[in-house]
Amino acid sequence: MATHEESSIADLLRQLVEDGNHLVRTEIRLAKAEVRDNVAAAVRGSAGIGVGAVLLLGAVFTLLGAAVAFLTPLVGAGWAAVIVGVAALVIGGVLIMAGAKKLSASSLVPDKTVRSVKRDAETIRGSVG
Repeated sequence: MATHEESSIADLLRQLVEDGNHLVRTEIRLAKAEVRDNVAAAVRGSAGIGVGAVLLLGAVFTLLGAAVAFLTPLVGAGWAAVIVGVAALVIGGVLIMAGAKKLSASSLVPDKTVRSVKRDAETIRGSVG
């Protein structure tokens, strides 16, 4: 027959396991929500970038044509096209590299959840040790 003290220890252990399970489920829900929010923000940002790029593309073609027309009397049509084309190539390459650095997978990491899990682990270690 179990004593009152033994059943209290069993109750405490059962409660500890239940609390641990609840904590894990809560952290998983938080991570899912945070990732979902981050992905939604990335999709909205990408849609804006796409629409803006289409509009800017027309403007860029117009300006490049104007630059070629401006340089043609000075250096001839062929050289004007080469000069404008090389300048556009260099500027475009720099902009693409800069944008690629900013658009990384690290922006999708659920930072709040990672910090929360680390705090939970430290708290558990502190209470056990």
